[in-house]
Amino acid sequence: MFRGLRVFVCGIALAGFTLAGTAVASAQEAAKPAPVMTLDSDAAVITILIKPDKTADFESVIAKYKEALEKSENPTRKKQLAGMRFFKSPMAAQGNAMYIIYVHDVVKGEEYDITRIVTEVFPVEVQTVYQKYKDSFAGRQIIPLNKVP
Repeated sequence: MFRGLRVFVCGIALAGFTLAGTAVASAQEAAKPAPVMTLDSDAAVITILIKPDKTADFESVIAKYKEALEKSENPTRKKQLAGMRFFKSPMAAQGNAMYIIYVHDVVKGEEYDITRIVTEVFPVEVQTVYQKYKDSFAGRQIIPLNKVP
């Protein structure tokens, strides 16, 4: 009789742990923040203006962004990186350096924000990256592009 009771109690405990684990996983999925910068067109041109004395800092931010996309365990990030090209214009805009990120084959609805993606892979380093980005930033424009039939 005690053996049967023990098996019953163990079964109830196991079921409780299983349900608790499922609840935690569901809570983590629900707690995943909504993307702050998505692209929903076929392609996009992202122009980022950078203070002229901060270009080296911004280029280190871009290097960390590309590294995060490459090293991410999320296969979608690698697909995003494959569709991105990074450029620096020889022309200034409003006295600032102009960087262009050309995104073709956009992964629609996915996060493209630099600091959010760096946070996913390098949570300890993100404050330094964010500070460099913030201190170098002078403006941004996103131009969505759709294919012409």
